[in-house]
Amino acid sequence: MNTIAKLVKPLVTVIPTGTLLLMGVAMTPAYATPGEAFPKGSIGLTASLTAEDYHQLMNVQPQTADEFYNQGLILHGQGDFQAAVAQFAAAIQLEPNNPDHYFSRGLAYGDWGNLKLAIQDYTQVVGLDPAFAAAFYNRGLAQFALHRHDQAIQDFTVALNLDPDFVAAYYSRGLAYYDQGDQQLARQDYEQALQLNPQLTASFYDQGFTRPLVGGE
Repeated sequence: MNTIAKLVKPLVTVIPTGTLLLMGVAMTPAYATPGEAFPKGSIGLTASLTAEDYHQLMNVQPQTADEFYNQGLILHGQGDFQAAVAQFAAAIQLEPNNPDHYFSRGLAYGDWGNLKLAIQDYTQVVGLDPAFAAAFYNRGLAQFALHRHDQAIQDFTVALNLDPDFVAAYYSRGLAYYDQGDQQLARQDYEQALQLNPQLTASFYDQGFTRPLVGGE
């Protein structure tokens, strides 16, 4: 692994898990339409790089899995989802048992609007790493966007079993429950999200990630 890869990969892990959408917990609730199921998670990575690091990453002819992967992250952050998918696919060819590569390609497929292929990649992730809560969550988002509410609820529930403090998973599962007509469970999940993180939950509500009775009267 080269020096840049050592620098970049931890940043990627933090971005998904704690802020926007990638590797640990995706923070966008399930108010998804194809192509907009998730925010552009790699943008934070690109912003975190110095100009020198950026040029070093993008001007190299990639040969290792890390180099393809890092270029894919930057391309994703720039909104070039098709090129990002190609780089992640090359990383997968070199490291077919690395769940991060499938996860990142799944995110790129989701932003590109191909939710079925995103679901396939998230399924690969959880097959390789059954404790990857963010993969279950993002698969749930994709299922929700495809109106597969039962499957979405199941995935959100697994994510919550793995990470009981996963605010976005409570919120998203609540939306799925509401769309199924179960207002009681919807309100319970919303209240749990609100208890865990009032500011984040309020931001979801303010942005329109809501249904009647989920976020209040």
